[in-house]
Amino acid sequence: MNSITIQIENIMSENQGKIYSIHDFYNLGTKNTIKSALYRLNEEGKITRLIDGLYTKPKFSEILNEYSYPDANAVAEKIAIKFSWTISPSGDTALNNTGLSTQVPNEYVYISDGPYREYLYRNKKIIFKHTANRNITSYSKELSILIQAIKAIGKDNISDGDIQKLAYFSKNINEDLLKDTLKLPFWIQEVLERIQKKNDE
Repeated sequence: MNSITIQIENIMSENQGKIYSIHDFYNLGTKNTIKSALYRLNEEGKITRLIDGLYTKPKFSEILNEYSYPDANAVAEKIAIKFSWTISPSGDTALNNTGLSTQVPNEYVYISDGPYREYLYRNKKIIFKHTANRNITSYSKELSILIQAIKAIGKDNISDGDIQKLAYFSKNINEDLLKDTLKLPFWIQEVLERIQKKNDE
């Protein structure tokens, strides 16, 4: 085994559960050398290929007595880093992130300033839908998720219970929910106002 393969195996063994792409090892050698090192380690069962170009050394859970793998959100984040996209969960994925839904989605959908892409990860789809850049880069990650969750529920379906959960989620948001969102559709601004009122109680 060459020294680069050993170095990669050591790095991944020390950081079990972390997701790596070829880019993470460019400091060790050429793209082709790293590619063949990762291929070899995967073939030998020392690391696991998650999707094309992403790898991990799964963590062994003593409690469950099995290996645990990164969740789909973590894989989506890593794909976005790899391609330099800005992404934000949308639809059911946003509802899941904000605590409005406890169902584990079969499809993880993100809006992205990159192209439309679809990946299959552990029998779940990860979908990136292209949107105008300003829809995601204007806001922090948390505020983007909040806005997408509001859109996913829909204008006429937001209950007081939803407002309560969204208000709890929004406590981590640094922006001003009223002043920093004036470019959004008016109905979303009204929902944000209800959320703000709930937090002020």
